[in-house]
Parts: sequence; structure tokens; C-alpha cells
Amino acid sequence: MSGLKNVKCPAAAGALNSIDLVDKRLIPLLSAAIIIALAGLVLIQWRWIAGTIELKDQQFNEAVDNGLVAVADRLERVELVRELQASEAGRRMIRHLDTLRAAAGEEPLAALQQPVAASDGSGPDQLRDSLLNDVVRGFFSPGRSADLARRIDPVLLDSLLRDELLRRSIDDRCAYAVFGGDSSVVLSRLLEPADLAALRTSTHRVRLYRNDLAGPPCTLHVHLPDQQRSVLRDMLPMLIASALFVFLIIATSFFTLRTIWQQRRLSDIKTDLVNNLTHELKTPISTISLACEALTDPGIPKSPEQMQQFIRMIRDENKRLGMLVESVLQSAVVDSGRMRLRMAELDMHSLLADVVRNSAIAAENRGGRVELRPAAELAHISGDRVHLSNVFYNLVDNAVKYCEREPDVVITTTSDAAGLTISVRDNGIGIPRSEQRKVFERLYRVPTGDRHNVKGFGLGLSYVKAVVEQHKGSIRLESEPGQGSTFHIRLPFEHGRSDQAPALRG
Repeated sequence: MSGLKNVKCPAAAGALNSIDLVDKRLIPLLSAAIIIALAGLVLIQWRWIAGTIELKDQQFNEAVDNGLVAVADRLERVELVRELQASEAGRRMIRHLDTLRAAAGEEPLAALQQPVAASDGSGPDQLRDSLLNDVVRGFFSPGRSADLARRIDPVLLDSLLRDELLRRSIDDRCAYAVFGGDSSVVLSRLLEPADLAALRTSTHRVRLYRNDLAGPPCTLHVHLPDQQRSVLRDMLPMLIASALFVFLIIATSFFTLRTIWQQRRLSDIKTDLVNNLTHELKTPISTISLACEALTDPGIPKSPEQMQQFIRMIRDENKRLGMLVESVLQSAVVDSGRMRLRMAELDMHSLLADVVRNSAIAAENRGGRVELRPAAELAHISGDRVHLSNVFYNLVDNAVKYCEREPDVVITTTSDAAGLTISVRDNGIGIPRSEQRKVFERLYRVPTGDRHNVKGFGLGLSYVKAVVEQHKGSIRLESEPGQGSTFHIRLPFEHGRSDQAPALRG
């Protein structure tokens, strides 16, 4: 019979190993490809966004510069119209041009017109010569060299500047200043005291009165402190949409990779499960078969003691088969979500006493013990007796199996106004801190290196956690390697309230 304990299923193991080999080759390559693609996508997106911001900034600068050129032209035209209005010939020319512009649907050159005087009989040639003389004299007039502060109307300049910027969809705060040829400030409109230094170095500048041959040079400088913010604000919807899609792609890829690696780990666990299940089921079946053959073989002498031994073997192995099948069925029930609780009033001290009584034999066979120390004043809860019994059978069974010396298992109970706490402490091998969060996962077993002296499927603790949570409770593990483990299970009282007297519950 000892030879049968190492029997495995080569076909199943070979098929799983071939799948495992394919996974080992494909999954790392697939993960690397996804990570490289994500990195490339993020880099390209970042470069595209940076390029778009730079282009928008250039377009903004061009719009401001074009607006300044338009302001300078309009300011010079306004001055020219005013000089033309100062002479009779100029006024006639303006009236003639306004007539032509009105016929073309354009605005007049001047909003305010002087009253038209009676015709003095001057001919077109005389009008042209008089106008030319007035304009030339105006270009070289000493008045043009007079104080620029009186020559430039601040209200008009502010109005023209605001109008030209709005025409180009620029509604930002604007500081400006006019500097003379000696860099002196002719006039300014500052938002903050520090704006003057920014205006002196601003790239948004234009020379005023470019066609003035006699007047001193002067330059209009503009500073928009909110330029970068304005560019980003215009791009905000596109930036948000781009960031949202990139985040969605990254999150989806991360979830996909995590799922692939989880499935990879689950495949390894299932491979171990198939191997263990094959071995665990094969051994008791072979033992029962051999015992039955011995009982039915007339050539084998059978004393009453031998008969009892064979019967005990069949009973023990049959019980072992039942426990294996029960573990798999419990896991199937949890995994399918079809666990149904038959709630009833339970005395947990009585339930735990039955568990201790039925589990003590396995510990005593190894020179150990299983002890119940009830200390809870309230021990009555509403729960499913079968499932809760299985919970503590699993915990005690694990405590006995995973102990390298005489097992010492102690079950204690405490209670408060809200619920009952049951602690199962053992002196087993313990569980590393890094593995404690994983032990409640389905099919997970704590790695033990090359040692396989304890068989199992990794189903018990996942079932325990599921049953406890179905009872609206919680489970907590305290453990150190070599110092044993303690499982704390918290089960709430049904309809328990903190202001309810203990004597009325339980």
C-alpha cells in the first residue's frame, strides 16, 4: 500500500505542464509588450500636448503682435484725419472719400464732421495741391515734435488696444506703456508695480507713427501676465479628455495584466490541486480496495482481530474520502455563491464543546490536546449550526496538521454588548506576515519549499472566511513563524444593541 501513495495522473499532469509552459512563455512577453506600448503612448501623447501648447502660444503671440500693428495704424490714421480736418481742402477730401466709402458700405473716416461750407469754386487741381501742401507741412510741423504725452490720447489708445485684442478673441488683463526714444515712460497703464520691468523686456512691441519723418521715435509695449493661463484654459477641454482617455487605457491595461497574472497564479494552484487531489483520492481508494480483497480472499487467514483491523481501515479511509469530498463541495458552494444559511438560535459553548470532543482524538494520538476555555457571559447567537461547526473543525484540523510537535490547541470565548469573539490558538509552525493576507484566498497554500509532509487543497480557510462573512462577522489572524497562530472570529448578536442589558440577550 505504501507504493500506491505516490501514484499520480501522468496524462493530466502532462497536459497541465504543457499549458503551464505556454503561459510562462507568453505572459511575460505579453506584459512587456503592453508596458512598452503604454510607455510609447504616454510619451507620444505628452509630446503632442507639448507641441500643441507651443503652437497655441505662438498663435497667441502672433495675434497680440498683429493687434499692436493694427493699433499703431489706426492711431496714425486718426491723427491724419484730425490734421486733414484742420484745413478746408482736407475737409473737402474727407467728405469726398466718405461719399465713396459710404457707397462701398464702409465706415466714414471721421465720426464727427465739421459743417460743410459753401463751395468757393476751387477746382480739383487746386484742391489736390492745397491738400498736399497741408499734409507735407503737417509731417514736418514742429508740433509733431512736441510732447508725446499730449500727442497720444490715453483714452483712445486704451480703447483701440482693447478693441483690437477682442477682435482676436483675447480678453486677458493687459498692461501697456509707451516709451520714448530715450526709454523714458511717456504714458502707462500698469496692473501691478512690477509690470513696468516686464513691459521694458516684453517682446510684444510696435513703433507708433512709423510714417512720421520728423517726430521722435516712440514704442508701444504690451504685457499680458495671464498669457500661459489663457493658453492652457483654451486647451483645457482637450487636455482633460486626453488625460481621461490615457488614464482609462492605463487602468484597463493594468487590470488586464493583473487579471492575466492572477489567472497564471490560479493555473499553478489548480495544477497543484489536481496533483494533490489525484493523490489524496487514489490512496484511500487503493487502501479500501486492498482491505476488501483481503476480507474476501479465502486464502488469507482472518482472525477476529484481523477482521476488526481491516474494518477499521475501511472505516477510516472512507471517513477520509468523505472529508476530501466535503472540502471540495464546500469550496464549490462558496465559489458558486449558492451558500444558504439555516439560521437558528445557537449556544456557541455547546457547539464548541462538540467540536473539541470530536477533534481531540487526532491531537491525542500525537500526544497533544484540544481545550475549550469558555469565558463569554453571552454565548447565544443566531447562526447556521452545520456551517459554523465546519468553521471550527477546519481551524482545529489545521492547527493539529500544521504542528511539528505535540499539538496544543486552545479555544477561548469573550463577549461584549455587541457580539461574541471566539479565538483559536495553536502552537504550530506559524504563518509569515507576508502570507497572512493570502491564506484566506481560495486554493492558496503557504509555500513550504520542497516539503510536502502536509497534504491539503487550500480550500479550508477560504470557506471559513466566507461562512463568517455570511454571518455578518469578521475574522482576524495573528501569527509569527515558529510561535503558532491565533484566529479571532467575531460574530455579532442578532438585534444586539449597546444599551440592552446582558441578561436580556443570551
